[in-house]
Amino acid sequence: MMKTFFKLFLSTILYTILFMAANALLPFSQEFKELTSSGDPMALFFSWVSSAWTCFSIYFVIKHTYYSGYKLYINLLFVLFFVQFFMTQIETLFFGSAFTVITKLDTILIMFAGLFPLTGTIALMVKFFQNKNAIYEKRKIDFKEVILKLGIIGIIYLSIYMSFGYFVAWQFEELRLFYSGTTDKLSFWGQMVNNAKSNPVIIPFQIIRGILFGLAIIPIKNMVNVNKGGFVVSVCLIYLCTAIVLIIPNVLFPNTVRIAHLIEMSSSMLIFGIIVGCILWTNDKSKKNRA
Repeated sequence: MMKTFFKLFLSTILYTILFMAANALLPFSQEFKELTSSGDPMALFFSWVSSAWTCFSIYFVIKHTYYSGYKLYINLLFVLFFVQFFMTQIETLFFGSAFTVITKLDTILIMFAGLFPLTGTIALMVKFFQNKNAIYEKRKIDFKEVILKLGIIGIIYLSIYMSFGYFVAWQFEELRLFYSGTTDKLSFWGQMVNNAKSNPVIIPFQIIRGILFGLAIIPIKNMVNVNKGGFVVSVCLIYLCTAIVLIIPNVLFPNTVRIAHLIEMSSSMLIFGIIVGCILWTNDKSKKNRA
C-alpha cells in the first residue's frame, strides 16, 4: 500500500512539474504572461491537487484493464488529452468574446500545454502499474450500435449542459454579469429561447461536444470491459478531470465565476459520466447468452 502511494505521489509531483514547465516555456502572449505572473499564491497547491486527481484517474484505469505497454500508453494519452484539454479549450474558443484577457493562440497553447505532463507522467505510470501478464483480447465493435448510442449521448449532454448551466451556474449574479453584461435572470425556458436567438449555433455545438465526449470513451470501453462498476467509475474520473482543474485560481475567470463553474461542472460531469458509462457498457458474455 505504501509503495503504491509513493509511486502515485511521485507521479503527481512529475505531472505538476511538467505542467508548470510547459506553461513557462510555451510562447504565450506578453499580456497573458503578465497576468499569470501575478496569480494567486495558492495556485501551486491547487495545481498539485488537480494533478493528483488526474494521476489517480490514470492509475484506476491501468488497474482495471488488460492493456499494457505501448497500447495502454497511447490509449490513455489520447483519452486524457482529448477530454481534459481539447474538449475544454474548444469551448473557450467558442465563447472567446467573454475571455478578453487571452488571444486565440493563447487558448490553443493552453490546450497543447497539457500534452507535456500527460506524455511524461502516463509513461511513468504505465511502467509503475501495468499488468505485464495481461492477455490482450480483441473485441468486435458494433458500429451501428455505437453510432446510435453516441447520438443519444449527444442529446443527453445538451440537456445536462443546459439544465446545470441554468439551475446551478446561472444562479450566480457574478457569472450572469460576466457572460451577459447584466445580472438580469430570465426563466429557464426564457433563457433557452434567448440562447437560441442570440447564439443559435450553441445547440448543435453542444450536441457535437456530447458526441465527442462519448467518442473519447470508446478506448476506455475497449480497455475496461470486464466489470461494469470499474468502467463507469473510470468514465466518471476522466470526465471529472475537466471540473477539478477549476479549483486552480486562473486569469480567465473571477473567483466567484470559477467557483460557480466548479460546482456546475463537478455535479453535471459526474451525472453525465454515470449515464455515459451505463449507455456504453456492453458485456460480451451477456450478448452471447442472449444469442
